[in-house]
Amino acid sequence: MRQIHSMRTILASLFLITTLCATTVFAQLDTGRITGTVFDPSGAIVPGATVTLTNTGTNAAQSMKSTSTGTYSFSGVRPGTYSLRAEAPGFQTFIADGLQIHVQQAFTEDVHLATGTISQQVTVTAATPLLQSESAAIGQTIDTQAVNDLPLQTRNWASLAQLSAGVTTAPVGQPSGDSGSSVSAFFSVNGVNLWQNDFRLNGINDNIEMYGGSSVNSNAAITPPPDAIQEFKLQTGDFNAEFGHSTGAVVNAAIKSGTNQLHGNVWEYLRNDAFNANPWFNNHNGTARPEYRQNLFGFTLGGPIIKDKTFFFGDYQGGRYVLPSPATSTVPTQSMINSGFTNLQDLITGNSGTATDALGRTFPHGTIFDPASTRQIPAGGVDPITGLSGAPGAYIRDPFYTGSLAGKTSFVGDTAQLNIIPSGRLDQNAVKLLGVYPAPTQPGLQNNFFWTPKKTISTNSYDIRIDQVFNEKNILFGVFDRSLNTQDVPSGLPGLAVAES
Repeated sequence: MRQIHSMRTILASLFLITTLCATTVFAQLDTGRITGTVFDPSGAIVPGATVTLTNTGTNAAQSMKSTSTGTYSFSGVRPGTYSLRAEAPGFQTFIADGLQIHVQQAFTEDVHLATGTISQQVTVTAATPLLQSESAAIGQTIDTQAVNDLPLQTRNWASLAQLSAGVTTAPVGQPSGDSGSSVSAFFSVNGVNLWQNDFRLNGINDNIEMYGGSSVNSNAAITPPPDAIQEFKLQTGDFNAEFGHSTGAVVNAAIKSGTNQLHGNVWEYLRNDAFNANPWFNNHNGTARPEYRQNLFGFTLGGPIIKDKTFFFGDYQGGRYVLPSPATSTVPTQSMINSGFTNLQDLITGNSGTATDALGRTFPHGTIFDPASTRQIPAGGVDPITGLSGAPGAYIRDPFYTGSLAGKTSFVGDTAQLNIIPSGRLDQNAVKLLGVYPAPTQPGLQNNFFWTPKKTISTNSYDIRIDQVFNEKNILFGVFDRSLNTQDVPSGLPGLAVAES
């Protein structure tokens, strides 16, 4: 039995400085950016306009003045829904609602002011841009609605990366698909090795830094439940300079943050052998349907600690799995066991063909030879034991045979007298060790034992996030993630006859 226990903790505390000029550039692994230009009705630029960006969930706002060229830019914007407000003397107030900012997105929203007073308002509803002109990165954003609405057999949101162009399941022989637990998020991007995908969680390295290493879910160390994911973006090419870890894709995920409204959910997903058919190999070997259990349960909860100022979000997910692990092995035959391992005639009946030694004697394949009888044929070419002639100096050895060897040139058909080992020639310690093997469940010499032991997996993971809005220029958030995975992997044989370490 092998115990596999893995743990990975990510602790990130980031200051987001939100008063930015148009020429400032910040690395924004898990954030977005919104830029634009302020125009008057004639199409001329409007410098000095006050532009305010407000998160509709938390009411956290940040403001700036449009530059001398009429431009504005907000960087380090957390994924979410925002409202943009622009004001300038002599113009009506401009409001754009429903701006969806995503991970690694550079969003452009130009402001077109109308002549009037500030007390008058022009409100527009933002539309999804057809082209992101601020970045050459290629990729696809999977938002929280898609993560929650699309069917996920194993509740591993990273498997949704396969919806993107250029993404395929892992090649044959690599981890892929549903193994009965929660493994399904292994994929290859643009033909690159699947271990060359770079996983980021809240902007922090989330990779298992060992080639070929994997958790229960994927080659990501921490995989929060889909209910905890705000969104993630899969970038497949032309990455920004802030990336450089891998040659495949960048999977960039962000955990939800709390808002002014209390929100959460509770779940349990069940799979059970009562709902399943018997596996094919069990039917083929006449074995009953094995025990099968999957229980995946958890909750999320987020909301305000101090309205408009401090917010929390947390989640927990536990998994308890009992999975069949069919195994086929080779064990001693029933005749070997019953005879105390002195009768090994099954080695002959289970084989075919013959072989000839230096004396011209013919033996069936599977014949066991007595090492104590090893000798050379004398210079005269006549063996004194059998009286047969052969090449002088050649080595020969006699079989374990209960009859006379004198003059015998063929042992084919004498199965009943071959392969009977005197008990005194056997090491009793070896006999005891051979006795721990189980009895065969199938006839034959090879692959004659089949059973379906249980493989158990226990997973526990949780994430805690705190957001603090100090003022419109300073926002702090911290995230703590932990994931524990324990597996009991059965051996190929029951009891003490362990076939693997």
